[in-house]
Amino acid sequence: MPQFQTFFTPERLDEFWYYVKWILFYAAPAIMIMAAAGAISLLMMMIKKSFANENEINKDETEEYEIRRY
Repeated sequence: MPQFQTFFTPERLDEFWYYVKWILFYAAPAIMIMAAAGAISLLMMMIKKSFANENEINKDETEEYEIRRY
């Protein structure tokens, strides 16, 4: 049998999944913390925008564009 087909032996697959399990075990909390921080920042921006004055919202939106009528 060619060598490339014998690479994935049951022992090597068990060792591979063992390492994948530990990588996910240590990386998942960091990924979840970053996702939660992003969600909280978006929530805070939405709350801030909902309580903002209507004039401030319109002022911010119109400052970026120059309207010319011919």
